[in-house]
Amino acid sequence: MNQQQFLLECGRSYPDAMAALAYFRQLVQQRCKPVVEQRLQELGEILGVPRQDLKLLEHANPDKPAAAVPDQVELGWKAKRAENLYLYFYIYWLREPEEDSAPLGVAITIWIKDGNKRDTLAAKLEQLSDDSAFDGEPWTYSAYSDIIEFWMDLKEDELPQVDDKLDELSGYTVRFLKSLKGITNYFRV
Repeated sequence: MNQQQFLLECGRSYPDAMAALAYFRQLVQQRCKPVVEQRLQELGEILGVPRQDLKLLEHANPDKPAAAVPDQVELGWKAKRAENLYLYFYIYWLREPEEDSAPLGVAITIWIKDGNKRDTLAAKLEQLSDDSAFDGEPWTYSAYSDIIEFWMDLKEDELPQVDDKLDELSGYTVRFLKSLKGITNYFRV
């Protein structure tokens, strides 16, 4: 297809495609919001962060259509406390998943501005993840240089249950974090 044909073809469907994308985004976020609001309260209590300190905002990465195809696309919610703590709850799509990963999943990500606290917490959580109480769970925990992440693969036919799957992951994450003694020390301002 040459550029002229591409413009003609896309020009016919562009308004419908944009409306479909906006509706899809709205639908996914609407389904996830009650889960996020409920679990955010519970998560805030565990972390020692008052719920009123967390501002809930829509999350999409990338936020706008772009010519480059991103490696990962995310859609959901983020809660932020000032500029020092972000909690993300989202569904993701991977363009090229690793061999043992699904191209679709739900995730909860924690970003703490204080790198020392984040690294120390990640090390404690890594030790905890080896505990037999969490062995064989359907979720995965990992820490990277700037985030702590929990995720669970989804099958494509599970997408209509994204809210249930996010709630399931939240339950595992809450139980895991709750078991770390002194976790509130990492979230004090």
